[in-house]
Amino acid sequence: RCCREAEEGLQAAEGRLAAAREAHALLERGAGGKEEEEEDDANGTTNPRGTVLWSSSVRCVPGRRCFAQFGVDDDELWFRATVLQVYRDDVGQWADVKYDDGDEERMKPIKRIKALEDSSSDEEEEEEDEKKEVDDD
Repeated sequence: RCCREAEEGLQAAEGRLAAAREAHALLERGAGGKEEEEEDDANGTTNPRGTVLWSSSVRCVPGRRCFAQFGVDDDELWFRATVLQVYRDDVGQWADVKYDDGDEERMKPIKRIKALEDSSSDEEEEEEDEKKEVDDD
């Protein structure tokens, strides 16, 4: 009887080990892909993907889609948001953001905001600039 219980326990442990190895292998290969990533975005993420650095071609302007790091602590999660207003002075740059869940934060330091790669705000501005050039001709 003692041996049978030990054998059953061993088989159960081997089953759990096999399942854990399979799960680890899937994670190593990146299984889960986009669906899992989107779900993480909705609940916040520690490492937002699909972001680009602010630059002369990627400006922080109202309407720009972004990830913003909620709160003030470095270990807070990043959530999808939209830039509402931008403030600049000789010391730095801040922005008001509205998160997709409706929360808003004011005067958020720009280092806690990352531009989304697929944001259309820059494209719209470029189209407006092109229209102005055509009208000037």
